[in-house]
Amino acid sequence: MILDLIILGVAGYFFYTKLWNPVHSKITGFRAEISASWSGICNQIRIRQAAGARILDLAKAVAPQDPFVQDFAQPLAEQTLNLDDVQLTASREEPFMKLLKSSLLLQEAFPVLATDARWTAAQQAVSQANERLDLLRNQYNGAVAAYNKLFETFPANVICSACRVQPSPLFEALPAITKEDVA
Repeated sequence: MILDLIILGVAGYFFYTKLWNPVHSKITGFRAEISASWSGICNQIRIRQAAGARILDLAKAVAPQDPFVQDFAQPLAEQTLNLDDVQLTASREEPFMKLLKSSLLLQEAFPVLATDARWTAAQQAVSQANERLDLLRNQYNGAVAAYNKLFETFPANVICSACRVQPSPLFEALPAITKEDVA
């Protein structure tokens, strides 16, 4: 009886120190990195959305009847709705990037916009936010790929399924629109 308890205690200690704790530490570390990266992505999307709102306001002042102005308002508002859903947020990137491309075309149609410091600053803010988004997306996707790889290896796959931990989705979005894309 005492020997059974000792064996059970040693087995439990081995399981906890050699299997459970290292896997749990990896999961916790990856989840913290994923969370931090996603928080950065959300912040950059908000910054880009604020710059997009400035672009929309300036475009309304110059060309209120332009289709760009009417098409831009809805995706701009949708850009920051429910940033908790990775796949939904990624699906909103394509329409937003197309509208940013339209803003570059609008700038070519109305040269007064190109000389406006507010327009230039808003375009630059969008460009900087897109660059940061690319870096953060790579960081996020790298952490998610490593985290999801845990689900394929033993003993992590057993521990993850026992704890009902689910894999995370990748943030797949389009690369930023540049002036070369407009031509």
